[in-house]
Amino acid sequence: MKLIQSGAIQLDANICNTVDPPVRGYHVGLGLHVDIPPDWAARILLGQSVPGCSYCELRADNSSMLVSDVAIAQLGLPAVVNALAAPLKAQAPLLQVKLATAQVLSAVAVQEDIP
Repeated sequence: MKLIQSGAIQLDANICNTVDPPVRGYHVGLGLHVDIPPDWAARILLGQSVPGCSYCELRADNSSMLVSDVAIAQLGLPAVVNALAAPLKAQAPLLQVKLATAQVLSAVAVQEDIP
């Protein structure tokens, strides 16, 4: 995973969620129950936080975000980038520049960073 520390925008998160689609039912630990709304995917696309799902989102400061290894790998494939919708395809090179200077995080660091 990489952390873009500043400068991320919602379009960057949308790209990541397109190449590494959100998943319902993210593991939150033993004994914890998370109600996942039926419109979870639509909420994610609107930039809303949806507990219990794995996806890329802007942090509360609206300028940083974590990017999964899967999304990073997919963005390295020209065929994937070329298949993106026009606004996402136009933003992809700018996201790749941000990722080139992003901080690499270990899984442990990411878990400790989750509030």
